[in-house]
Amino acid sequence: MTVESNAVSGPVAVHGSKPECLTEIFRDEVNLAVWRREPRTECLEFARHFASEMSSFERFVAQEKDEPVDEILPGWALELSGARAWLADVRELIAMYRCLFEPAAVGIRVHVLADTMCPRFHTDRVPARLLVTYSGRGTEWLAESDVLRPESPGPLPEQPVAENRIQVMPTGSVAILKGEAWIGNEGRGLVHRSPAPGDTPRLVLGLDWLS
Repeated sequence: MTVESNAVSGPVAVHGSKPECLTEIFRDEVNLAVWRREPRTECLEFARHFASEMSSFERFVAQEKDEPVDEILPGWALELSGARAWLADVRELIAMYRCLFEPAAVGIRVHVLADTMCPRFHTDRVPARLLVTYSGRGTEWLAESDVLRPESPGPLPEQPVAENRIQVMPTGSVAILKGEAWIGNEGRGLVHRSPAPGDTPRLVLGLDWLS
């Protein structure tokens, strides 16, 4: 497991090759935990196929208990090769998220994005969000040493950061982003954005902690 060291005091990022590294998000000084993993081949092949078939797609489901997740995909997509493997991966991630945070409900969001959804660097007004990019370029983020924070409570200013300082969450990796609504983390949420459109459409899964 590695910890992203910062030139200035403030939140840090933790990266690991085992899922246990995600528990580091509970440390006060951590605002990003990334499990660097490679999902099953059939899972990634499904993601690429489904993303290429859809010019855009968005579906949101609020799950209050361990309910089936098939409805997050259109019916025809369930017949694609690898769909069951992808859904099994999603179920496993939801179970992990529930184990970590014990939310009353989990918000499950699936996007296919040919364009940029959130091109501006920002923080999220959530306690903790899980993100996985299954196809295309992963979410971009900034180490704290490269972040310009407001001097008083308010919107995050534009981030004048060089391209070579922008970090990228690896495709397939599982990331938990600590947001502004995490108790004690106001003004310290992870600064991130969607990447610019590329040749490969993005298939992104997001899990949110719903009260």
